[in-house]
Amino acid sequence: MKRLALAALACLLVFLCSLQVVPVLPAFAEEGTASEEADAFSGVADASQMTTVEDVVEEGMVPVFASSLKDGVYSIGVDSSSSMFRITACSLTISGEEMQAKLTMSGTSYIWLYPGTALEASRADRGTFIPYEEDESGAYTFVLPVEALDQGIPCAAYSKNKQLWYDRTLVFRADSLPLDAFAPGFFTTPESLALSDGEYTVEVTLAGGSGRAKVSSPARLTVRDGTCTAEIVWGSKNYDYMEVDDVQYFPVNEEGNSAFEIPVSIFDRPMPVIADTVAMSQPHEISYTLLFDSASILPAEPQQMELEYAQQFDVTYEADGSALLTVAGRDRFRLLRAEADASLYTDGLPVIRIPVQNIYLASSSVADLFLRLDALDAVRLTSTSASSWRLPDVADAMDREAILYAGKYSAPDYELVLTENCDLVIENTMILHSPAVREKLEMLGLPVITEYSSYEPHPLGRVEWIKLYGLLTGREQEAFRFFEDQVASLASLQDLEKTGKKAAFFYIASNGSVVVRKPSDYVSKMIKLAGGTYPFTDVPEDGTALSTMNMQMESFFAQAKDCDVLIYNSTVDGGISTIEELLQKSPLLAEFDAVRNGQVWCSEQDMFQQTSAAAGMILDLNAVFTGADTSSLHYLRHVTS
Repeated sequence: MKRLALAALACLLVFLCSLQVVPVLPAFAEEGTASEEADAFSGVADASQMTTVEDVVEEGMVPVFASSLKDGVYSIGVDSSSSMFRITACSLTISGEEMQAKLTMSGTSYIWLYPGTALEASRADRGTFIPYEEDESGAYTFVLPVEALDQGIPCAAYSKNKQLWYDRTLVFRADSLPLDAFAPGFFTTPESLALSDGEYTVEVTLAGGSGRAKVSSPARLTVRDGTCTAEIVWGSKNYDYMEVDDVQYFPVNEEGNSAFEIPVSIFDRPMPVIADTVAMSQPHEISYTLLFDSASILPAEPQQMELEYAQQFDVTYEADGSALLTVAGRDRFRLLRAEADASLYTDGLPVIRIPVQNIYLASSSVADLFLRLDALDAVRLTSTSASSWRLPDVADAMDREAILYAGKYSAPDYELVLTENCDLVIENTMILHSPAVREKLEMLGLPVITEYSSYEPHPLGRVEWIKLYGLLTGREQEAFRFFEDQVASLASLQDLEKTGKKAAFFYIASNGSVVVRKPSDYVSKMIKLAGGTYPFTDVPEDGTALSTMNMQMESFFAQAKDCDVLIYNSTVDGGISTIEELLQKSPLLAEFDAVRNGQVWCSEQDMFQQTSAAAGMILDLNAVFTGADTSSLHYLRHVTS
């Protein structure tokens, strides 16, 4: 009996085991009868059993086949049409004409994949299914053949829980591969386009993020030594950096919408970038792609340097990367980068290589602008002796022999100029009285710029010459920023009270004539901006470009006797220290109201060496006109008995 009971128990266990639930697979029958087809459909999830299907194939995608890639194993990004089929990692293996991907899944819901549709999978032989394998962490992985990147690949996934095949579409993204994964010649690159150095425009398309961000198109494209950079201007000012190939780039502007200069390594394919926005509660990095259309590349139209006040020079940026400089409406120069081929230009213009070095500076007023640019090291020679400099940094440079004295502008040491490999001579307008010197310098192959900043009718016109020197020394952005600050400083002076005080600015020449500034001169304008009036407004211009004019003492007396303030120009003869010294130049000055009232002032010599200090000069003048505290003036000195 005991044996019979045990046997019965064993049979019962066998029976119970036979009742264990196992996955029920769909019938994998050959096509034929209607009943067999119905059985096949019974194993396929319909639309009501699926989550939202996303379209992962982007417009403009072009398939990338194995023949366009180098053999190797690469990490690659994969987009899935279903949030329920999430891939956490993928490695792509390329060998010859074949590619296969190893997918690492986020869960364990799927036990088979099939390279095709769910319907095809439900009718396929079970031996064609791709089973999962567990990796060392227990994650499910599948190895799937890949026909091409950047195209939709149908992939059926079988759920062990639902016992249904689900349609999925996968896109293996070519833009997630490193550039060195692609075969030579696959991408359109700056090298393959063989663009000459210069400025161009190119259409650019932004994708990614929320879809609301925009960039300006066409973008400006700059080519230097075969390297391309694009200026990307966003539709807002809220981006504080961009990242390209793990390198951060910061805005090149301080106002307006965020603008960046980034390298362009490929054309006609989406180029991944990251942009950090501060528009949200916290800074947030967003992934985008930029597609630069090589077919849209056009030479940029020549552009003029933006000038607000300066009238004595202009710069035209050419599409080939060169620039044309015109000074005083007649002297023209071609500005070329150091590596540019000058033989391509047959216009015969003097060539200035930028950034320029070893300048012979024969205009002392320019040195201050070089100092403001931190570009004094570009100056090697000067026509001003060390004892005549009122700029400590320049005097110190001469003491250290970082800057050498090369003789007066009218008698330069030509041998020293050549020995020091001078690249550029900057003269002031005094050279107009020594044309043979300029001719000699040019005969030696040296470009000679005569700077006419003293002829600028507005004080800021002189300062704006810093933009030219910024271009010449490779510090153009710094120059523009400095000038913007000067404009802002002067804006605060526009509301200065009009004092009605009449002021003359003059000196007495050795022949007894009086040299005054023309009504259109920048010094005359500074007097007006400081709240004063200038007495010589009715004097006709003499038709020359000179900023000064001579008049006889009798004429000066008639127009300036009632001036409230006299300012003696110390630039030429060193100025005056006492009223007695002034009267020695002309006793008639004792009859002037300003002399009688003790309102005689003398300009300090560095007033003309500090070109950048227009706002400070105007403030000094205003203090004199208003009777404010004048104990700490910098550019004017009170002359007493």
